[in-house]
Amino acid sequence: MNKAWHEANPMPLKATLDQRIAWHLAHIEHCGCRDLPDGIKAELRRRGLPIPARKDAVA
Repeated sequence: MNKAWHEANPMPLKATLDQRIAWHLAHIEHCGCRDLPDGIKAELRRRGLPIPARKDAVA
């Protein structure tokens, strides 16, 4: 887990669905500590967007 990324980029408390999706996509890109939640994956599929793969190695 990239603790610095988490501290600098907290999930907004009252985030909209679009904000949650954007946060999770940034999380996968920059932190990579976990997979996307199933609800976010389902929404990406519903919107016809690709689901990014988890990054195993984080610097």
